[in-house]
Amino acid sequence: MNYKEFVTSLQNMKHVYLLAGAESYYIDRGVDDILSRLFKKKEDRHDGLIKIDCDKKADINEIIAAIETTPFFAEKNVTLVKNTTLFKAKAAAADDESKSGKRKDPTIERLIKTLSDMLETNYVIFTTTEPADKRKSLYKAVNKVGVILEADALRPWQIDNWLNYTLKTLKKNMDSEARKYFIEVISMLPEISLNYLDNELKKTALYVNDKIITKKDLQTIMAEPPEVSSFALIDAVTERNLKKAMYLLTVQMNEKKEAPLIALLVRQVRLMIRAKYYMQQGIRGKALATPLSLNPYIAQKTGEAAAKFSDDTLSEVFLMLADADYFFKSGQFGAEMLERIIIKLIRD
Repeated sequence: MNYKEFVTSLQNMKHVYLLAGAESYYIDRGVDDILSRLFKKKEDRHDGLIKIDCDKKADINEIIAAIETTPFFAEKNVTLVKNTTLFKAKAAAADDESKSGKRKDPTIERLIKTLSDMLETNYVIFTTTEPADKRKSLYKAVNKVGVILEADALRPWQIDNWLNYTLKTLKKNMDSEARKYFIEVISMLPEISLNYLDNELKKTALYVNDKIITKKDLQTIMAEPPEVSSFALIDAVTERNLKKAMYLLTVQMNEKKEAPLIALLVRQVRLMIRAKYYMQQGIRGKALATPLSLNPYIAQKTGEAAAKFSDDTLSEVFLMLADADYFFKSGQFGAEMLERIIIKLIRD
């Protein structure tokens, strides 16, 4: 289940939880949500929580012993098994007798039995940033008696739901210009870090007295990721504003940001080439979001930018960027390479 469904499920607490996936933000939130419901007081959490970090090579017998421990100083005993590898396909493929034909691992079988017959006072939370193998007997056992949170990384086109949910919890809203700006900032990031976004939204909400967050509020309060200044250059190029583009390029060169700028230009040109292809197939506007894996607003903006350039220009620029990347990595790069690329995009 996703995070929203997971939160709803906590109204009926289970004794076994697995939080698995690449998005550590959801895992951290999920663990805190569970512990907040089980322990009403901080001192209870301190006395009743056993932490086992599998990065330090904790074995299954240690985990079982912790799970079976009777509470002493608190009313509940909660075992938090962090960074477990028990649910990875490669780590324990041999315990799936139906697939491997090999005898099941007795320690895995003992763990499954323990999870199936938990004390009323005891709980266990497994966490991993690796995808869980649903074919594994241990996964099936957890799914049968407990709850599994699939903490998948957020995709660009899914950000609206997350943003709406987060603003609701903060009792804030954004006007249309602020929302567009926020989504544009996210679209520039190589990876969407929900921890970064969550912290910046909380900071903004703290300093904004009004219920509505404006674009000016975001620009004033949010810590601007380095990709934003690079994207301003991309905007200047698509606007065919040579003077502004060359000024921003000089700023990037002075700040020694050649590598991220080349990467961003490559990504943007590749997206425009793909957008032109799909537009030739009759897919336009926000409908480009699915094939380009972008937020609908950003997809529409990418399509509009792509329409301003010919196929030949984009193809030639893409090859020029490949050369620039090669020369940069081989120590032969010069700023004039990017200058020629910018000029070609604007004047062709």
